[in-house]
Amino acid sequence: MRESVKHRLIGAAVLAAIAVLFLPSFFKDRQQYQVDTSSHIPGRPSITAVDFNEPTRPEGIEPAPAPETMFVPDEAESVPVAEVLPSGQAIVAPVATSSWQSASSKSAATDASVPVIPLNAQGLPDTWVIQVASLSAQAAANKLRDQLQADGHKAYVRAVPSANATIYRVFIGPKQDKSEALAIKSQLDKRLKVNSLVLPFKP
Repeated sequence: MRESVKHRLIGAAVLAAIAVLFLPSFFKDRQQYQVDTSSHIPGRPSITAVDFNEPTRPEGIEPAPAPETMFVPDEAESVPVAEVLPSGQAIVAPVATSSWQSASSKSAATDASVPVIPLNAQGLPDTWVIQVASLSAQAAANKLRDQLQADGHKAYVRAVPSANATIYRVFIGPKQDKSEALAIKSQLDKRLKVNSLVLPFKP
């Protein structure tokens, strides 16, 4: 008799403990939550449309010449044609230097110590390029250009059509200081065994 009462008391205690643990969560799940339905998106900003005028071309500006007409030599000026050896050196044929090139070279030699930046008719400073070589093969011109770029020069190639075939000229520049261009010319002439030219830059 006492054992059965004892078992009943233990069962009642276990049920009471279970009720204490799970009843609060049961009633909590049945609670109603208030959902906030107000919008937190900001309102549309006030934007005023702006009309832009069409661009107008300024007067007095000459159009750029076609690339085929740039650096075309005069009839009296012979075009040096060179070929690049497998070692990367170039051999250039003798060049007939025009009178204005001789005069400019002499003036640059006498005034090399005084930096002078002349202005052209448009009020812009004159710039100069070094024509390293004129090649008959585009692949050879590109190879020489890549070699000069690897040496730190800003080299590029221009294709110039002639009466017989297209000539590919390799240039370095432009340089604002003519004495700097002449110094680069001297270095290239000794290293590549060429007779390069310093010419005015024409974009």
